[in-house]
Amino acid sequence: MKNLISKFVIVVAFMCATSVNAQNNPQFETALGTVLSSVNADNASSVLKGMDALKHVEAQYPNSWLPMYYRTLYALQYAVRFPQDSHSSLFLDAVKNDVDALQSKEDVDRSEVLVLQGLYYTALIVRNPSENCKRYCTDAIIGYKSAIGVNPSNPRAHLLLYIFFDKLSKATGRPSMNDAKELATIKQLFASEKTTGLQPAWGREVMDIYKLK
Repeated sequence: MKNLISKFVIVVAFMCATSVNAQNNPQFETALGTVLSSVNADNASSVLKGMDALKHVEAQYPNSWLPMYYRTLYALQYAVRFPQDSHSSLFLDAVKNDVDALQSKEDVDRSEVLVLQGLYYTALIVRNPSENCKRYCTDAIIGYKSAIGVNPSNPRAHLLLYIFFDKLSKATGRPSMNDAKELATIKQLFASEKTTGLQPAWGREVMDIYKLK
């Protein structure tokens, strides 16, 4: 009986160690970091190559949410920035189910995933504003606001909602729904953010792109 219990404990310990290693081991961080450092987010071919490489990392480390997260992020960022590029529709099709799939991943940062949800609907809107703004505007706002609700200190959620409201105001001619102090809040959130490893920490470059000083 003691031998049986000992073997059971060893098996459980091995399973737990495998799960932890899939999330945090140096090989995983090296593999993911290598892919992320090689992607030019403004180049469709580079994004496509990066997405394929991230799929390989996903297959090797299925318990980690980060490879799928970054694959989805690259696709959506490109689609938002270059809505009329032929690659954008392909990228949107490729990741349309991944935002929901990410929700069930182990140890997922739900706030960051909800940011992607808002970004997905934003990408649909900018691709065809005349038809899709009314259809998806509320969904995009809900995604960003839900991300803030889960983590009020998430600067990416605040930033993308700020940009969304700003662009919506310019497109409709209506007053912006942004609070006058929101930009200062966003800057402060980025300044105080403490990043860990390869966890999401992007956004400062987005402020530069949109000239938010």
